[in-house]
Amino acid sequence: MTKRPLSEDLDRQIQADAPPQTKQRVADVSVAPADLTRILSWNVETPVPFLQLPATQARSATTGGVTAGSSPGLLRDLLRRHDYPDFVCLQEVRARHSDKQWLAALRMAANHGAHDSGPKYTLYHSLNRATRGQRHFGVVTYAKEPHTVVSAREVDWDAEGRVLILEMESGWALVNVYALNGSEYMWRDPLGQATPKTRNERKREFNRLLMEECRAMQRRGLHLVLIGDFNISLIKQDCHPRLRTEYPHGLARKEFKELFIPTLGVVDVFRELHPETKAYSWFAKGKLQGKDCARVDYALVESGLRDKVMDIVYLEDPRERGHSDHAPLLLTLSNMSALGQAVASTTTNDK
Repeated sequence: MTKRPLSEDLDRQIQADAPPQTKQRVADVSVAPADLTRILSWNVETPVPFLQLPATQARSATTGGVTAGSSPGLLRDLLRRHDYPDFVCLQEVRARHSDKQWLAALRMAANHGAHDSGPKYTLYHSLNRATRGQRHFGVVTYAKEPHTVVSAREVDWDAEGRVLILEMESGWALVNVYALNGSEYMWRDPLGQATPKTRNERKREFNRLLMEECRAMQRRGLHLVLIGDFNISLIKQDCHPRLRTEYPHGLARKEFKELFIPTLGVVDVFRELHPETKAYSWFAKGKLQGKDCARVDYALVESGLRDKVMDIVYLEDPRERGHSDHAPLLLTLSNMSALGQAVASTTTNDK
């Protein structure tokens, strides 16, 4: 896997390419249900409760009091309660690229009990390419109608399984993101090809590489919808009891707000639609809900698509979160099939 170097001229290039910013608010558009695209995103922390694994793997997967296969219908029940979203983006699935049995279990999880009248889902994945050590990271995206997907791909600058891109025939891209949680602990490339650095340094590098990847898609005519766990809270309103402003968290946030977001011309659609609402997606374990929490999972939608955003909601109820310390979020868009076809990539990852 080749690591793409950061260009010294990247800032100037990106700023020159950046789309213009506007002050337009999200429109309240009335559309028929058939014109809606619904995307559920959830950092599951670990998928093992809904993975039906062989006994030997189930024993090794059980950790922290979370038993493998203890709730095989958990994911399917969540999808059923929310009328089977069109796309389901999961983060922190903690599988390695070589874990064939985990992949089979992940495919089954979204379709558990699919003898019901609900749809079958197709699985796409980006997983950690490490060959040994603990299972970490990894994202998967399920599609209810895979014929709308013309390309599903990973990125060549990440070996941890943190980014998965689905490019749609109608000219938009769904980017499933599990960003690093920055700290001063060391980060090491799973493949040993990159120089070790702090996790905060890699987090900032990751954000810049993701930004460059997204700008390349925009230049090809694709419209962006980024969703997932970004491990950044944007403003004080997004944290309780406080927003961490100390180094290194403050620096990563500053770059994200002042470079990443304006360069891509994307908006935090929850804050656009609900400017005064306090909502959270991460809840500290071992504390009463609401005592220590933050909004770190969100949807960033290209400004040109803001009039297509119908709603976004955080499913904070403990039943919705299940075993995870993150709440799912549900984004609803309208008329995404009418965008027009863009130039598609020819690189796909296996389903």
